[in-house]
Amino acid sequence: SQVDVKTFPPQKMQQRGSCLAVLVALLAVGHSYAFAPAVGRLPALGLRGSAANRCVSLRMSAPTGAKLTFTQEMRNKAMSLHTFSQAPKEGKMKDQNANTVVAEWQTTKEDFMQFLVDSRTVYEALEAAVQKPGLTTFVDTGLERVEPLNRDIKYLQDKYQLSVPATTPEATQYADFLLNLAEKNAPAFVCHFYNFYFAHTAGGRMIGAKVMDETFGGYLFEFYQWEGDVKETLTEVKGRIDALSASWTREQKDAALDATAETFTKSGQLLRTLVGKARERAVAMVNKVQTKGGKIVKVPEAAYSQRKSPWDL
Repeated sequence: SQVDVKTFPPQKMQQRGSCLAVLVALLAVGHSYAFAPAVGRLPALGLRGSAANRCVSLRMSAPTGAKLTFTQEMRNKAMSLHTFSQAPKEGKMKDQNANTVVAEWQTTKEDFMQFLVDSRTVYEALEAAVQKPGLTTFVDTGLERVEPLNRDIKYLQDKYQLSVPATTPEATQYADFLLNLAEKNAPAFVCHFYNFYFAHTAGGRMIGAKVMDETFGGYLFEFYQWEGDVKETLTEVKGRIDALSASWTREQKDAALDATAETFTKSGQLLRTLVGKARERAVAMVNKVQTKGGKIVKVPEAAYSQRKSPWDL
């Protein structure tokens, strides 16, 4: 298969920073903590090596003064939920408690296996949902991820002798939610479809590059590969979404846009596997309470607190 591969130099990262923000914002909405790396510091995220060189940044916006298509409306809505630090040019939300940064993620092989298993469960639901009447335009888009995920999970089993964990309750619940939503509210489902698939092709690949380089020596998982030029595929899928939404009323479109925050919350629960457990492990290892005579005499400061960046609260 042909892989879409383009290398971008660090000096252009600031202009294309919204891609990472798409995925980072999934954790920012609906959780008690968010990740807010300054866009100008993106080169420090560890995007190096063979996996990073295969990532490409995608930016989709309408020309100034042009009438927005529905997919452009969805993009603008998504960007409006980013904080200023995540997307300085387009973010509209104030930072509340940005107390960690992507560069400090300590994802293990087991964490990544869990993330792949959870992702597969959600993509299976998405691929099943589009078989329903009214949504078949999204069958065989070229963005499907179940088969690549099956091969990646098998690779981890064979290469590292990892067992396949059970799907987390969060992933199972999201999958069930999507199947139900496809039956009852097609416009809202399309919002989830758009945000989940498109985020993975942008910021998802940048986050994946960090994990692949730091945890797997730059091995490029099939989850981050597409047949042909993925930008062309995205353009074609946007056309399908815009064609379907052309028959919707303004009220239906607005209701679909209102589902954006929920897509971030539910998708963010899957991403937490890549960082939340690692952070908890790091704190548990360092924060060992010291006692003397049955009394607590010292509680060491967590390693994260010692390293936190100036913009953290």
